[in-house]
Amino acid sequence: MKKILTVVSALVITGSLFAGGLVTNTNQSAYMVRMLCRNASTDVDAVYYNPAGLTKLADGFHFSVNNQIIGQTKTITNDYYFLTERPTTYIGEVSAPIFPGVYAVYKINKFAFSLGFNPVGGGGGAEYATGLPSFEMQIANLVPGLQSQLATLDQGVIAGGYPDPGFNNVSAYNGKIYFKGSSIYFGYQANVSYALTDFISLAVGARYVAAKNTYQGYIKDVTITAAPAGFTTMTTPFTGTPGDYLRAIALTPFGASSAATLNGSATVLDGRTNVEADVVEQGSGYTPIVSVNITPNEMFNIALKYEFKTKLDLKTTVKDGKNAGGMFEDGATIVADMPAFLSAGIGLRPTEKLYLAAGINYFFDKNNDYDGSRDLVVKMIDKNFIDYSAGIEYALTKMFKISAGYAGTITGVNDKYQTDQRYSLNTSTFGGGIGLTLSPVIDINLGGMYTLYKDGGKTTPSGITGVPDIHETYDTKTWVVGIGVDLHFLN
Repeated sequence: MKKILTVVSALVITGSLFAGGLVTNTNQSAYMVRMLCRNASTDVDAVYYNPAGLTKLADGFHFSVNNQIIGQTKTITNDYYFLTERPTTYIGEVSAPIFPGVYAVYKINKFAFSLGFNPVGGGGGAEYATGLPSFEMQIANLVPGLQSQLATLDQGVIAGGYPDPGFNNVSAYNGKIYFKGSSIYFGYQANVSYALTDFISLAVGARYVAAKNTYQGYIKDVTITAAPAGFTTMTTPFTGTPGDYLRAIALTPFGASSAATLNGSATVLDGRTNVEADVVEQGSGYTPIVSVNITPNEMFNIALKYEFKTKLDLKTTVKDGKNAGGMFEDGATIVADMPAFLSAGIGLRPTEKLYLAAGINYFFDKNNDYDGSRDLVVKMIDKNFIDYSAGIEYALTKMFKISAGYAGTITGVNDKYQTDQRYSLNTSTFGGGIGLTLSPVIDINLGGMYTLYKDGGKTTPSGITGVPDIHETYDTKTWVVGIGVDLHFLN
């Protein structure tokens, strides 16, 4: 029962909200939203995607302010035998009305100095109005649990020559379940870029990551329905809390000899069926970043970037003792590391009006901890995560550009990673939009994208003799609208 409100740090809201690896966001500009591939960028958003490419900017100050509005719906089904409805569908709504990306660059001669601010992980809030399967299954287990416990008492009464009291005739449960959480991993980045020659540029940088997760939820007003035999002097059918049911049995002649055990179990059930969580996890870490930009000629641009692993230890703070029945420990440390990843991209401009791009990100998940503790070793990753993308842009006029793109992901998790609280699925994303050059100073990017997720799921044993295996399925849909303004103040 202690698993009722188990929430791991890689919950749906703390993983990548749209693009990237298991816990990394790579959708960091409106330009990316409308083209889906920015790994070889030499524009202002290269502060994030390709710092070495910033040396291609004209001398002067460059600024970019972006926001994305993101909506996500997660749908989970579960057919556990003791759920009231089989299968039961659980829907989580994730909302991120503000998902910023802010960049500043000062380019002079061969140097470029840059700053960036964006949500490198998380970035939204999730709400499950009816909880999750792992929550409700713990309440549903009251039915077989009480049936088993009270069958022993019934058998003892029968063995004493009395009629079957039917204490174990527990048939149904009810309760209120709710969960809401939010997560944000803000990244504060600084880079120094240098052009060794017109052919090759290098950059080094670092990102300070400040992470914060919040969890609020409850399980309350839990009741069961039972139909003991009428001669037990109990009201039948019985509807009330499981603790009250055991106390009522203890007051009957048949339950008197087991009153101490029944009352003790009732007290335990009182605590486990009325739990509340109000928890914050906070921590910070650093990400070293290196990148290389290669320009063989005016037509091609090639970019490589490596982000080192970010170690994140999040400290748990429990508010007002609301620790989900002991599931959270005030002062405990949760490991929420972000894996290292390597990105590569190429940009091709065959004509003045046409621009093509392709890229790939490779995340070193097998070297990362996803079990929440550096002391535990749970193999959750079979292969490293990959995302790949391609985009096209065409200038209809000097002021107006159109663009479109495709991105896909290949996840490498196994069933030990997949739960109703976090899961990873292969995806296909389609995006498009426009770019407007209003003047030599102002560029505007507008875009939208939609992500389709390949259905996933897993089968687990029920753990109860005679009860079928549990089949659980996962699905997600995500949409994004982005707008960005780039400003250029040239020397």
